Amino acid sequence: MALDKVRIYGYAKAYLESVTDLLKDKAEEAESDFYIGDKNLLRSALNQYEDDLRELEEFMEANNE
Repeated sequence: MALDKVRIYGYAKAYLESVTDLLKDKAEEAESDFYIGDKNLLRSALNQYEDDLRELEEFMEANNE
């Protein structure tokens, strides 16, 4: 049984959303503990995952039309 693209996109979106939420929490925790290197690394990763999520959402919208 093959997965259709809508389900695959849904899984990818859910994954990106969960990682983004986790990174937000970790970045906020690092900021409160003054771990500057950790904070910057986490913020960088967060920005990349947010960009990936935005691109996926745009791609999904374009392919649903």
